[in-house]
Amino acid sequence: MTQPISVTRRTMVKGLGALPVAAALPGVLGSGQARAQNRSKVLILGAGLSGLNAALLLEEQGADVLVLEGRQRVGGRVLSQRGVPGNPETGAETVGAGYARVIDACKRFNVGLIDLTPVQPFNNNRELVLDGQLITPADWPKHPLNPFPEGARTSMPWSYLSPVIGKNNPLKNADAWVDPANAKYDVSLHQWLTSLGVSDEIIELCWNTYPSHGNTADDVSASMVMFNATFIRIQMQLSGKTFGYAAVGGNQSIPEAMANGLKTPVRLGCDVVAIRSNDSGAEVHCADGTAFKADYVISSLPMPVLRRIHIDPLVKGPHGAAINTLASQSVNRLHLIVKKPFWENDGRNPAIFSNGLGGMVVAERNPKSPKDINSLSILIRGRYAMWMDTLQHDDAVATILDGFYKIRPAAKGNVEPRAYHSWYQDQFSAGDWAVWAPGQVSAFAGAVSKPHGRIHFCGEHTAVSDRGMEGAMESGERAAFEVLGLI
Repeated sequence: MTQPISVTRRTMVKGLGALPVAAALPGVLGSGQARAQNRSKVLILGAGLSGLNAALLLEEQGADVLVLEGRQRVGGRVLSQRGVPGNPETGAETVGAGYARVIDACKRFNVGLIDLTPVQPFNNNRELVLDGQLITPADWPKHPLNPFPEGARTSMPWSYLSPVIGKNNPLKNADAWVDPANAKYDVSLHQWLTSLGVSDEIIELCWNTYPSHGNTADDVSASMVMFNATFIRIQMQLSGKTFGYAAVGGNQSIPEAMANGLKTPVRLGCDVVAIRSNDSGAEVHCADGTAFKADYVISSLPMPVLRRIHIDPLVKGPHGAAINTLASQSVNRLHLIVKKPFWENDGRNPAIFSNGLGGMVVAERNPKSPKDINSLSILIRGRYAMWMDTLQHDDAVATILDGFYKIRPAAKGNVEPRAYHSWYQDQFSAGDWAVWAPGQVSAFAGAVSKPHGRIHFCGEHTAVSDRGMEGAMESGERAAFEVLGLI
């Protein structure tokens, strides 16, 4: 089973306090300490899709580029579980059919794509288990736990809110969420939904049980949710009848192929602790004492990671506030190998929507034969994910499995945990996609991508018009053009 680095909120703060910042800064290096080993035109921090796209674009224009990655792999938050049948995704799950940049990269670097459209009809076919009780579709309309108004009581919890948000979403263009004219929507999702007449009970069941963004509807901006809904709508218009794709060998094959296309190999295991920028250039220092010089630096690091790095001079104003406060989504995923298809014996659906620790159980299906299930995965988000992140690896796995077995006893003895990953406990991510809290879009959405001296920024959190993998590619493209305009 994949063992994540065990990092809790307490140990990360403790580690930050113990960081020998003085030893990492070029201005105070002693004669026996590390000197800058390499000089490049551009240093790129992070070998995810955004950093790799920036590196490739810069290389194509003749720039000397070196990519530094803290992990011992490329891909960032794109992570495929190659040890599980079907190579299920722990990170980015689907290449949208309208993801022009990602699909172009796949064509350029010969990454095969598998059409996921045959699987789509199965995605909304799930069991409903609330408070440990299995509720059939026939019983749901009159069930006492059903909070929906008359005329909508046949709706299932996972399909009720999206149409409400889509119908009332005022944003017509994908980049309208950062338009100051729409600042009035930079309130909590809870506040906006209640203004539409959506009850607290509906919000608790349909959002807080399994939040797409944030831990609850109170800590995510309605502007961000509207942006996501607008992006999805545009993607559906672009994709036509095609739902999306997965890369052959898992989506991690995409950044791996991009990295292999670089002239200079990615430097793995480079845990950045300090960045310094001045009129003559920039320096990057790593935890192992190595140092690198460049004319410019592009950081694709998520904000929760960047704020643990000493930046000299200090980033102030709205950009500094973004670095210090912008959060990332808590997402945990447990992948299970199926030793025996237990659902064939009990006659129940292997996919489950639950408000307990059993979480969201996903049946990972074979796109070429969608009735065949390769594996199962359990997704934990929101408040339960935060709780799991206080536990050690084995305890978290045991706790999730215990919750799963309580609502699906037939699974006990018939599944085997194979890979567990917490994105928060991943020290080079500290969460998954960025979460914009109420007020943050207005405060600094326009500042997160602004250069700071010779340091430029990319990453999914700096994208304006796209989300997910395509947003990461968009941001890397923008940062590359910024630097190209200077060299």
